[in-house]
Amino acid sequence: MAKFGILVLAAGQSRRFGSDKLMEKMADNQPMIAHSLEPLLILAKQFQLELCVITRADNQPLINYLITAGVNYSLCPDAHLGMGHSIAYGIKSHQNWQGWMIALADMPNINLALLTTLLEKIQCNPNDIIRPAFTHNEKIKPAHPVYFPQQYGFQLSQLTGDKGAKTIIKQQKLVTQLSGEKIGEYILMDMDTPESLKLQGMNYSA
Repeated sequence: MAKFGILVLAAGQSRRFGSDKLMEKMADNQPMIAHSLEPLLILAKQFQLELCVITRADNQPLINYLITAGVNYSLCPDAHLGMGHSIAYGIKSHQNWQGWMIALADMPNINLALLTTLLEKIQCNPNDIIRPAFTHNEKIKPAHPVYFPQQYGFQLSQLTGDKGAKTIIKQQKLVTQLSGEKIGEYILMDMDTPESLKLQGMNYSA
């Protein structure tokens, strides 16, 4: 299959969290961003995929971390206007990719098993939107990361505001199981508040 790349969205303001959540220390004293990036970086290395973190220019602690960790990043000038702008910027900056896996930087429970399963699904369905999903109250809830094939590039590049790519996704293939078991909701949880960290038994320092 043609090579796609991974965009990691890390340009949010963390308003609900109350502080820079991506640099918040976890139980092992590593920042949240380290946990979110680790499986993505492993996947990228294993399959020779490009990866780029999209962030904003005023988040110097995060930029310093990415530089020290040797992680490729790009600064979105309109990040403060919402996720749609970050996605559009990322797409425009990587138009040569044959598809884009868009991941969120505040999902530290994502693991390599999930990403590998997604990759297998992408390889079998390279022209479809692919994303994981979990079951909550007997309803299937789509989550991230989301893979978009190249034919959605123009639409993604025109996104604005804070609604992300929801308006583009009409049909999608959902990955709901890992090794025959339902994907645990905790794996696909994004950490919007300090309470969400506590629910996962992680160490939050106020």
